[in-house]
Amino acid sequence: MGLQTEKKGDIVIIYLQGRLDVHKSLEVEQDINEIIEKGEKNIIFNLKELSYLSSSGLRVFIATLRKLKEINGLLKIAEIQANVAKIFKIVEFDDIFEMYNTTEEALKSF
Repeated sequence: MGLQTEKKGDIVIIYLQGRLDVHKSLEVEQDINEIIEKGEKNIIFNLKELSYLSSSGLRVFIATLRKLKEINGLLKIAEIQANVAKIFKIVEFDDIFEMYNTTEEALKSF
């Protein structure tokens, strides 16, 4: 999968790549938890390179959102691809998450 991050001020951009399935979701969630435990509370998931999302992957988004809400943090989604956006729409995540066409737009929304 690969979990690349970039820090912009008090915001962490997490670049999710490849497949977020049952095999990778636990590892990714642990990496995200480490980021949050270090005190980061404003996160953007850049999904430009995310090609596949399973139900286990969807859980990563909800778990991250819940953890951030507990500490008054924010989670935003940027550059979602059509196939993943379709899944978000089916499970009504498009009503739960703030989604932006570009990472720059997401950064400006904080």
